[in-house]
Amino acid sequence: MPRVAPFHSTRPGETVHHDNSACTEGNNIEKYYLKPGTGGRPLCGHCARLDAQGK
Repeated sequence: MPRVAPFHSTRPGETVHHDNSACTEGNNIEKYYLKPGTGGRPLCGHCARLDAQGK
């Protein structure tokens, strides 16, 4: 499963964190907005589905 260390975006309006390298939403975050950790935010729904499927 392509899980990675949790990360989130500092871009205004972003409300979730990511932990799956196959998540297209997480992969679309510009590098200058990337921050490690959850940022106190819930897991992205797409990451959660990929994690549950073992992808």
